Amino acid sequence: MPSILLSFVGQQDPVSDNTQEDGSIVSLMRHLVAAGQTVRHVVLLHTAGTQERAELTQGWLMDAPFHLPKEAITLLLTNEGLSADPVNLLLAVDEARRGLEWAIAHRTAQDILELNASSGTPVMKSAWSILQAAGYVPQGRVWQVRNPKEMREGQERVFQTNVDGLKNEFDLKVIKQQIKDYNYSGALETLKLTHFNHTVVAALLRYAHCRFSLDFDGAYAAIAKLGDLGTPPVDPRWHQEIARLRQSRLDRRFLLREAYFNALIEYHNQQYADFLVKLSRFQEGVLTYLVSDRLGRKLPERYEECEAFWQFIQQFEQGNLYHFLQGYRFRGNPLTLQRFPNRPVLMAIVEYDPQFADVLQSIKALSEACDRRNQVIHNFEGVSQIEDGASLLQQMRAILKKVAPGKLENPFDALNQQLETLLGTTARSTITASATGIL
Repeated sequence: MPSILLSFVGQQDPVSDNTQEDGSIVSLMRHLVAAGQTVRHVVLLHTAGTQERAELTQGWLMDAPFHLPKEAITLLLTNEGLSADPVNLLLAVDEARRGLEWAIAHRTAQDILELNASSGTPVMKSAWSILQAAGYVPQGRVWQVRNPKEMREGQERVFQTNVDGLKNEFDLKVIKQQIKDYNYSGALETLKLTHFNHTVVAALLRYAHCRFSLDFDGAYAAIAKLGDLGTPPVDPRWHQEIARLRQSRLDRRFLLREAYFNALIEYHNQQYADFLVKLSRFQEGVLTYLVSDRLGRKLPERYEECEAFWQFIQQFEQGNLYHFLQGYRFRGNPLTLQRFPNRPVLMAIVEYDPQFADVLQSIKALSEACDRRNQVIHNFEGVSQIEDGASLLQQMRAILKKVAPGKLENPFDALNQQLETLLGTTARSTITASATGIL
């Protein structure tokens, strides 16, 4: 594979005036060529004080044995700040990154970026390793060149420095935090740029993202084939739960529990506007479930179904329900009894039936929050805090206890725990591979 070599220029390039030994740039070039590597371009970053050295290095690389054409050697003058303060680490990193950006813009898919960490001031030398550890060096290697007068027996003059272990630590910490924050899409994008891009981890992150987005078909597809891969087993509950959620139209109680977990996560992440939206969706779902179950029929989903629905209501229980709705007042106003049954209509139907008395107060307690949700959306308002958030979650749990009983253990927490375990296993194998030079 061809290479692009990047280096700061130091006072010992291209050749030391004191020892007449090759400087690190020339030494690295000799090493790469001897290893059969084709260096098709060289990028030399220099300050105002090392411009002459950069031009000498350019001429040296154009002569035997390298014979690089002049257009294959780019001289990049660093900014005035680094020329005035060549020991400033932040300035050195910024200029090294500028050199990387130039190389990446001119590279091919096959090019390896060779970074010389042995020329320039100490901070210039360190800049390349810092950028590699931070993930700025796709398909790149950092090289060190020893001082020939300080070499010990058995040591190579040119050797590769691998800071992948440090980068792996950074990456793993970021991914774990994203998972802890239920930011599954972010964790998946970060995962793709790391050595931890394990098939099962990626599939579970896609599953979690789709499930949290209520895309149950997408969640099912994400893990449908995992059983055939011979990889670490995935908890069968994820297959079982997503199968039930895909059939939630047959039993909406599973969907109500999922809506509660969604709202719980938004509240945990202090996304209060989204929390109000999820809470409103939960209340609407509860009302729809209770009314549909009581009436023994689905609510209208299309406008042309509304007329038949209201005809049914007029005849239901000898017209008693319809008569109740006609006299019902919601905040002093009569109900609209011709179109889609809205939230006030559904609440009135629930209030009509005494069997719902034990959940009615909790449902009403959520109504004010639903009004706040409408205000947030329609008035483009923000929500920085919700003082009664814990109470609202308690009301949601009380409703579920009556409507969809069962343990309210957040499945996303269990999913996060399995993801963390898988990441730990993957990290250990990655660290081993990195230490043995496989990566």
